[in-house]
Amino acid sequence: MSHSSETRIFTAPAASVPSRLASVEAYEALAHGPGALACARTDKLHHVFGSTRSGYAIYFFAELLAQFDFPALTFLTDSGQQYAFEGEYGTTLVEVLDAEKQRAVITQMNALFAALKTNPTIAYEAENFGHLCDDDIENALARDYVSGRPYADTEVYGDEGDTADYLFTYLRSVLKVVENALDEGLVVIFSAEL
Repeated sequence: MSHSSETRIFTAPAASVPSRLASVEAYEALAHGPGALACARTDKLHHVFGSTRSGYAIYFFAELLAQFDFPALTFLTDSGQQYAFEGEYGTTLVEVLDAEKQRAVITQMNALFAALKTNPTIAYEAENFGHLCDDDIENALARDYVSGRPYADTEVYGDEGDTADYLFTYLRSVLKVVENALDEGLVVIFSAEL
């Protein structure tokens, strides 16, 4: 049986986010309060839930980022977050993105997509799990589809979060949440349970 790593990203009003998260309970209060409101929004994408078998998308993305200098994106890997809380079921990693960090994420994510569209071989060489087939990266990058739950979305190829289509749908969706937050003056909260 394989383990799935769960991620969540959502927007929240700045006034609802403490200057420092002291515990996993403080994060959970945000997730159940402002996070629930962000999840309920239907006008724009303000939340994304991710699930990837054996951490595939997280570790593949980390290998991919190692080929670039995009430090604003490291929070989407298994390191580089502001907070790490040990709990009964593992570690919860949390990152809070203010407007400055959001701008950096938007710039660097767009630069990453552009670089990979120009040279998809970088992504093929970074993936060392053996899950990719011919044109998987090109096909995934050619789409503009976003989803609040890409792991359970029938429009996303693969259902366990271990495909190129899942990874790039997830990344586009995260980007859309960050763009929407910046447009509305909101903070972004990301968490990963590993």
